[in-house]
Amino acid sequence: MIQIKKINGDLLSMHNCLVLKRLLLLLFALFIASSSWIAHASNYPNKTIRLIVPFEPGGSSDITARIVAEEMRKILGQTIIVENLGGVGGSRGSEVVAKANPDGYILLWGNVAPIAINQHLYKNLNYDSQKNLTAISLGTIFPNVLVVQPGLKSNTFLSFIAQSKKDYSNLTYASAGNGSSTHLASAWLNDLLGSKWLHVPFKGGGPALLAIASGQVDFYFSAIPSALPFIKAGKVFALATTGKVRDPSLPNVPTVAEQGFPQFEVINWNGLFAPANTPPEIIQQLSKAILDALASPTVKEKLAAQGAMTQPMKPQEFSKFIAEESIKWEKLVKLANASIE
Repeated sequence: MIQIKKINGDLLSMHNCLVLKRLLLLLFALFIASSSWIAHASNYPNKTIRLIVPFEPGGSSDITARIVAEEMRKILGQTIIVENLGGVGGSRGSEVVAKANPDGYILLWGNVAPIAINQHLYKNLNYDSQKNLTAISLGTIFPNVLVVQPGLKSNTFLSFIAQSKKDYSNLTYASAGNGSSTHLASAWLNDLLGSKWLHVPFKGGGPALLAIASGQVDFYFSAIPSALPFIKAGKVFALATTGKVRDPSLPNVPTVAEQGFPQFEVINWNGLFAPANTPPEIIQQLSKAILDALASPTVKEKLAAQGAMTQPMKPQEFSKFIAEESIKWEKLVKLANASIE
C-alpha cells in the first residue's frame, strides 16, 4: 500500500509538472504575441493606409474624406489613399472594412446610411456597424437642403407647404435610393403634412439632383455639399435646411424647424472607423490625428466651402452618438415602411 501511494504521488507530481510546463509555454507565447503586437502598434504607421469611402466619387462623403485624409497624411507622416467602393447603399465598402485585418491600415469613412440606417433597412446585412467596426471620431456634419425644380411655382418653404396641402397627391420627390436618408426625410415631412407625394428613387444623389435641375421631379432633400453648385448656378432653388440652426453656407435659407416644424431635424454625417479589435494604441493614434486634422483652420475652411461643419468626438462619445442615431433612424425606416431584401 505504501508503494502504491508513492507511485500515485509520483504520477500526480509528474502531471502537475506537465500542466505547469504547458502553462508556462502558453504564457510565453502570449508574451511573445503581446510584445509583437505592442511593437507593431508603436511602429504604426509604417506603410500606406487605405481609407474606404463606401460611395461613388464626387459625392459629399468622397469630397469630405479627401479633405480630411490630406491633413491626416501630414500629421501621421504616411500616405493615405482614398478608395471609392460603392454599392448596396454604402454597405459594400463598409463590410469590406468590417471584415478586414484589424491592423490600422484599412479604415472607413462611414456615414449615416451604412452605419445607422442600413441595419434596419436591409434584411440580410453581413456586418453589424456597432459590433464589427470601432468608432474613432465623428468628422463632419451637414444638414440636408430642400431643393425644388425651377418650374415649381413655390419659391419659399411656406408657399411650398401651401401648395402641398392644396395639391397633395401630384407632387413628386426624388431620393438617392429606397431607404436613404433623403427618402426618409421626405417620408417624415410627408407624414407631418398628411400629404401623398410620389416617391421617385434614383441610384445616388447625383442623378437625383440632375432630375430636379431638369424638371423631371419636383423636389429633393439633398446633402448640402452636393447641392451647393446647383443652387449657386440657379439650376435648383433652396427652400429650407434640416438642421437645428441655419447652415453657414446658406445663411439666408431658413430651417424647416423655424418654419413651424420644430421636431424636424435631419443631419447627415461622416466619421472615421476601423475594424473591430484594432489595437487600442493604434485607435489612440488615429483619434489624435483626426482630432488635430479637424482642428486645422485650413480644413475647417475647405469643409465649410462644401457646406460641411467639423464635429470632432472621442471614440466613446462617437460610439454613444452612433447608438442614438441608430434608434432615431430605425423609427424613420418603420415610418416610411422601407425595406430591402
